[in-house]
Amino acid sequence: MNGTRSARANLWGKAMALPLARDEDFFGANRRPVGIDPKHVRVISDTALRSRLIMAGIAEGLQSPKGPQRIKSIIRLYPDFDAPRPGNRPRTVRAAAAPAHEPARAFGLPTVEELNALLTRIQQIERAVSVEMQGRLSGDIDRLKRQISSLDGDDFERAFRELENAMRQRRELSGQIREEAFRRIDADSSFEPRRYLRLIARERA
Repeated sequence: MNGTRSARANLWGKAMALPLARDEDFFGANRRPVGIDPKHVRVISDTALRSRLIMAGIAEGLQSPKGPQRIKSIIRLYPDFDAPRPGNRPRTVRAAAAPAHEPARAFGLPTVEELNALLTRIQQIERAVSVEMQGRLSGDIDRLKRQISSLDGDDFERAFRELENAMRQRRELSGQIREEAFRRIDADSSFEPRRYLRLIARERA
């Protein structure tokens, strides 16, 4: 008996070391259970550990990666080691709590309105970030362009090299601007369409 307690205590420690699940980690019709302590809802990538936790009555599977979607594996932890056994949990619990329009989102895809809202927000944030990050650089480029037209010799070569360097920095900044815009949107928990950022490539064409 003591050996069983020790094994369970060891498994519980490993479970509590797993990353906390965020609302955006849930996919499609899956939702965070209502009234559950957030520290008992975790993301797990180790399939062997997941199986051991479930079989030991420590965890219940809430979401499993299936098909081509890159969704996260999520479990709910039971501190009293009384998790329902696989196959015994009613399958209609989560579906009953889902809004009536959820079947259309079973594949985790946004509505037209949500996609438009997300794209509009990306453009707005990118413009704001661009002003922040490129303000000084754009000023330097405009100044160097004006100078080049009136310089010659060594002064022209120096100004031209500075302009090339500034233009290169601006090209490199474009990728940083998009990355920062995505980071800010993802951090805004009040903006629901942010969950669909994973469907949009961050790289510029």
